[in-house]
Amino acid sequence: MSVEDAIKVAQRHYDLLQQDDIKKWAETLTKSNKEGALNQVWGNSPDYWWKTGRHYYEEYGVYYTFDRVAEQREGYCKLFFKRHNRDGSLRGSPVPIHLVIEDGEWRVEQASY
Repeated sequence: MSVEDAIKVAQRHYDLLQQDDIKKWAETLTKSNKEGALNQVWGNSPDYWWKTGRHYYEEYGVYYTFDRVAEQREGYCKLFFKRHNRDGSLRGSPVPIHLVIEDGEWRVEQASY
């Protein structure tokens, strides 16, 4: 699994927020995170990620573009994505997203919005 594959999964993770399809979005997550997201347990990190990401998209039109690879080792990578407002201007600093290989696929372990 290449870092390019991880970047694609992370980009899909952020892009799916715009489509308002929590089931497809949850497919980008690790198994434990997926369960938390689909059950929408208040206070659970994936539930918070979904609600925050959706709020930023609905309120400000926020979207994400790949910035850089921060760390890469066997089975793990940390990437940064730039946040953009609806008009394309930058919104704050780039945010990290952590991915791990689970069952032969890159999956989101920790996300930021």
